Amino acid sequence: MTPRRLILLLSALGVFGILPNSSFPALVPDFIAAWGLSNAEAGWIAGMYYLGYMACVATAMLLTDRIDAKWVFLTGCVLAGGSTIIYAAIADGFCSAMLLRGIAGIGHAAIYMPGLRALTDRLNLLPGGSGPALQSRAVTLYTACYSVSIAASFTLTGLLAEWFGWRVSFAVVGALALLPAVVTWLVLSDLPPPKTEGKPRLDWRPVFRNRAALGYIVAYGAHGFELMAMRTWLTAFLVFALAREAANAPSWLPGPTLLAAFVTLIGLPASLLGNEVALKVGRRRALMVIMGISALMGIAYGFVSALPVLWLLLYMCVYFIFICGDSGSLTAGMMAAADPASRGATMAVHSIFGFGASVLGPLCVGLALDAVFPVFGQGVLSWGLGLAVMGFGAGLGPLALWWWAREKAPN
Repeated sequence: MTPRRLILLLSALGVFGILPNSSFPALVPDFIAAWGLSNAEAGWIAGMYYLGYMACVATAMLLTDRIDAKWVFLTGCVLAGGSTIIYAAIADGFCSAMLLRGIAGIGHAAIYMPGLRALTDRLNLLPGGSGPALQSRAVTLYTACYSVSIAASFTLTGLLAEWFGWRVSFAVVGALALLPAVVTWLVLSDLPPPKTEGKPRLDWRPVFRNRAALGYIVAYGAHGFELMAMRTWLTAFLVFALAREAANAPSWLPGPTLLAAFVTLIGLPASLLGNEVALKVGRRRALMVIMGISALMGIAYGFVSALPVLWLLLYMCVYFIFICGDSGSLTAGMMAAADPASRGATMAVHSIFGFGASVLGPLCVGLALDAVFPVFGQGVLSWGLGLAVMGFGAGLGPLALWWWAREKAPN
């Protein structure tokens, strides 16, 4: 298999494996209405997915230091897909939804970074696969395909729920997430276990001594806070904005779920473009500018709902370009800055920070909305104040890059 085919294959498998990611966020308004959830409870359910991820990603990455990452990836697909199918069958409220979304998040932990490890390990064995430029582009394409999966998740979940109900929708998405397990088992050849001695353990000390890697890790956490909050509340915000401008909105506009899918799909070219810019002008410098603009746009995001719908959608698209413009480069920067002897541990800490902050993003916005709605009502001011939380959290990213990544930061 050529390096290009391997990159495309693992990226495609990752898209299907994490397809359940946005199934709940795509239908947040429906679940709030059907189950009588508060905004904070909806935020907890959305965040529990990332809490499950955070709780198990270190274990998943440690396993990739002991066995072929292919088998960790395969197991994750079974967990993510199976729990989503069970969600379709039995979920009936806050507690059951929290539990099953948490299990799906555990599956995600065994898919995302272990899939990247499976890709990079195999690339290193192929002729021409170990070059730094190819490695950077491979990491960026793999991480950028996350946006394809999110957009597909919004689209499939929303359309199937509209046509057949949310239970059928979740069942189909779960079944599709099981497919990569079969393909991985049949297509990917086995690699010998990595040569390590003793029991697997996560040694945090080399990671926290590596200031360059630490800067990218903390910035990735700020990115995750903003990104997952934006994705979780995107459909609900669109429902509010479209209802507010119903008389003036063009008749050809699709519904909130499809609009959300379109906005999130922009993340793929944005991440690829951001990485190319970073390769040319310097990774740290480019990331500080991109993340700074994203933070400022996040603070203003909710207030822009005062504009006509088409202007709001344009703002959303530009904002999401900046949100996603840093994702691939942050991960590539971490990989480049990591000590090869502790790369697995560095990837684990990277994911823990990123997805740990992803738990807080949706929850903090939900708490803010619950705080301001009773005071100001469900209007532009309330949504503006609630969603501004995303931008303030994202502002930590450029600060982390400025403070830590300045030492031995790769360009």
